[in-house]
Order: sequence, then C-alpha cells, then structure tokens
Amino acid sequence: MIEVKSIIDGEEVKSDQYYYRECPYDTEKTVTKAHVANVEDLKRAIDTARDVFDNNRYNWVSDYKQRDRILFKISEKIREESQTFIELLVNEIGMPLRQARAHVNAAADIFEYYAGFGAKLYGNMKFLPNGDLIQLVKEPVGVVGAITPWNFPLTQSARKIAPALAVGCVVVWKPASYASAISYHLAKVIMGSGIPKGVVNVVFGPGEKIGSELVKDSKVDKISFTGETTTGKGIMQEASKNIKRVSLELGGKNPFILFKDANINQAIKGLMYGMFRNAGQACGATTRLIVEESIASEVEKAVVNAVKKLKIGNPNLEDTDVGPVVSKSQENKVLSYIDIGIKEGYKLLIGGKKVTSTELEKGYFIEPTVFSNVDNKSKIAQEEIFGPVLVIMYFRSEDDAVSIANDVIYGLTASIWTNDYRKALRISRMIKAGSIWINDAYTQPSEGLWGGYKQSGIGRELGLQGIEDFVEVKMLYTNVNDAYTHFKQVYKE
Repeated sequence: MIEVKSIIDGEEVKSDQYYYRECPYDTEKTVTKAHVANVEDLKRAIDTARDVFDNNRYNWVSDYKQRDRILFKISEKIREESQTFIELLVNEIGMPLRQARAHVNAAADIFEYYAGFGAKLYGNMKFLPNGDLIQLVKEPVGVVGAITPWNFPLTQSARKIAPALAVGCVVVWKPASYASAISYHLAKVIMGSGIPKGVVNVVFGPGEKIGSELVKDSKVDKISFTGETTTGKGIMQEASKNIKRVSLELGGKNPFILFKDANINQAIKGLMYGMFRNAGQACGATTRLIVEESIASEVEKAVVNAVKKLKIGNPNLEDTDVGPVVSKSQENKVLSYIDIGIKEGYKLLIGGKKVTSTELEKGYFIEPTVFSNVDNKSKIAQEEIFGPVLVIMYFRSEDDAVSIANDVIYGLTASIWTNDYRKALRISRMIKAGSIWINDAYTQPSEGLWGGYKQSGIGRELGLQGIEDFVEVKMLYTNVNDAYTHFKQVYKE
C-alpha cells in the first residue's frame, strides 16, 4: 500500500484525514492510503505558486533554458521509472499491462516534446504604414490550476503540466482521487528533476472541496480541466465570475463511420482498439459504429467474432485485453446503461453482464457489450457511458452518415474508414469533431492536438496549440517617427 501526501513548496504535507483506494481487479486489496488536504493547505499552495510567479523566484519565469532542462529531465526520469508507473496503473486503476506500458511512454513523449519550447517561443513584430512599430509578445498566463482525471492519469497530467512549465507558468495540481498513487509518483519524479520548490504544488482531495476552491480562488489565473461535461459546465460558470481563463477537455460520444469499400478486417481491429482500450473508459472512445447498411450483417458478425477474441482478465497478465472498470459506482453506472438498452429492445449481440467467473468475481469486470440496430436518439447512443459498451447504427448515404455522426451534443473525435480518400476528405470536412482519424482510431501523437467541438470542451492540448492555451499575448506599440498625427482627432493645438 502506498501512502500519498500533498506536496506544497517542495514539502510533503500530512493530514489527519485519509481516503483509501481499493484495487479494481481485487477489491479485497487496498492499494493507496491518501492524506486528504484541507482548504488551508490549498490556499498555501496557491499563495506559494503566486509568490514564485509574481516575484520570478529562482528566475523561473525568465530563464527558459532552466525550464527546458527540467522538462527533458522529467521525461528521462519517467522512462527510468517506467516499471513502477506500469505497476501503479495496473493496480490502482486496472489498466491492462500492454496498455499501461504504452501510456507511460506517451507521457514521457509529451514532456520531451515540450522540452525546448521555452527557447523557441517567439512573438511577432510589424512596421505600420506610418512607420510605427507593433510588437506582439507572448507571456505565461500565470498560476495554472490543473485538475486531472483518473482514466489516463499520466498523459492527461502531462498535457497540462508540460506546456504550462515550458512557457514559464507555475502549477497547482489537483489529481483525481482514484489515481492518487500514480499522480503522487509522477509528482515525486517532477520534484526529483531539479525543479525549484513551489513551481509545481500538488494537492490531493475531493473535487467538490479542493477542486471547487481551486476554481474559485482569484489568485489562480487559469484552470485547465479534463473530466465529465457536467462538471466542466460548473467550472466554466464559476470561472466566469472573475473571467478566469479556462480550457476544458470534456466528454465524447464518438462515431466510427464504416463504408463498404473499406478494408473491413483492418477496420474491425481499429474498432476494438478505439472502443475497448482501458475498458472503454476513454473520452475519445469510438462508441458509435455507424456502418453502411449493405454490409451491416457482415460487419455485425465480424464485430461479435472480434469481441469473442478479447481476453477479459487480470490486468497484470500480458495477454489481457480488457480489464476492470475503475470503481463500484462506475460498474453500477455502466450496467444501468446496459439495462436501459435491453429494456428499450435493442438487439444485444454479445455481452451485457457483470463477469462472475471465480477468478474475476472480486473485481469490477463487465463483459464487452454490443447493441445493434440502435436508434441514434436513444440514451445509449446519446450519452457518454464510459465503459465497454458499443452501439451499432446504419446509414445509406454519405449525408446520412454525417447526419448521424453529428447528431450528439459532443464533438471530440471521429474515425472514418474507406479506401476512397476523396470521400474521406469530404466526410471529414463535414464532421464536427476536434480529431478525425482516416483509416485509424484513437492515435494521439504529441505533435498532434486534442480537444473538441460543441460540448466536448474549449481549447486544445498537445502540439503547438497546447502551448497557446498557457500564454497571453501583449501588444507593444512604439511611436517611431514622432508624427502623432492621430492625436489631432481629439486634440488640436
């Protein structure tokens, strides 16, 4: 069992209150004991961050070379500590071994990608027709409140912390309680990189208390949040009271559009990856299969055969494809949606139950589940289930496919499968989503971007766009020729 403590101004902080985290694949095992911070701890973390930024302690804001060296070091240390991170991901959130390994590498890649940006963040300048000069200067936004989720705890945290540090911001980080040990170990790696005290402060505690106060505090310049859409709406509403900057990476109900001219075999492999990685607990999961009607029967059989080959089991095993969902409450939520699908009369092709086999009965395992001939207006087609549940719908024309794909409140990702590249481009132009994969699914390179249209959020992470969310742009206007002719519009000598 790992004991987790908040880290404020470089020092670990204990508490008289704790919360315990059970292992999701063996609930008789406790994996984490986390000290619960109070509001006073949070205030101290915010004050520390404010002081570091406002007074440029350790030359943090001005010395981009220092920041670049530290980001490189964090990346190296994540790779050095990869085995520990993998074990924590498996035991604390139930991520299968192969997926955990890739997840750790992806987090290291993000820190590595943003290392070096501090030295390469340029503004712009331009001489005006009257000879005067304008300069556009990019500056760090200030104190960033980062609120991160449990489903992909390393990469989601890296996407916020790495670009924020690259440009000279300081961070107060509130990780998800389900992933406290994973987040704590990442925090320890960051602290061991040579980063100055108080640049990153980590506060563990419930979202309704610690997260809420972090959003409300006027000393925090920006909130970067990843999580559920309803929570994101609340954050946006609260932040509006003092016009706090926000970026929100929220939910998705993402289409996987499959045309009859696609490579069906490869498409089904992509669907299994896009839908069932991390037991479907992914905002970008391709949870709606929209298939051309003429190949519906063929595709449904192929989907069922592919699901049958998925191994549900202990995430410590190399051949496990689908692990448990993260908690009892998540298990109940997913099973309730499956029950809705059954009661509404949609055809259950496979799955639909909690796994009760002897070796898995102590965990939160749910069978990968597929419903077919689903009405896109139904709850299971419209709402984010965040579990291993796929719904299948049919289309006859390109316009029909686009209409179904866009007919949700979300717009995070989409996957388009066809061997006609012109068709793929036509469809991608019409789909309202932030990331669109053509003959691929759920790839997230550091060089790309992540974020969504509509109620999937505001702002973008990863790539060059990920930097822009943590800077302010300031104009400097220099009168070069002493003409001052524009003054005469108001003042005449």
